[in-house]
Amino acid sequence: MTAASSSLPPGFEELEGFVSYWVLDSNDQRRAARSTAEMDDIQRFYDAIVARAEQAIVHCEQFTLGQMPPASERLFKLLLAMNHAAIAVEMHGEPRAFDSTWPSAVRITQGPWPHGGRI
Repeated sequence: MTAASSSLPPGFEELEGFVSYWVLDSNDQRRAARSTAEMDDIQRFYDAIVARAEQAIVHCEQFTLGQMPPASERLFKLLLAMNHAAIAVEMHGEPRAFDSTWPSAVRITQGPWPHGGRI
């Protein structure tokens, strides 16, 4: 994929393959993505995004939250998803906590965009 056809900012093309699964609008959607993904896929995403996290943060910090260009907003949402992947990789060693109920009845119904938002 060329930079012109990438949905991410220039320089982040190697993360493009993760956009369709991990770029989501709410915390609940990101949690569901982690909880239903295969651990190998979570690990692959985690390894790729952690390697570029510092550069992605520097890129996103140049914009006001809520006023990012679409490509930068997608990169920001990948960073939010990184936190969910980290829970699986660093804490649980699997997509969900051992012996946790899935699907969970817990829902975030409002909060600051893009962490929860109104559903």
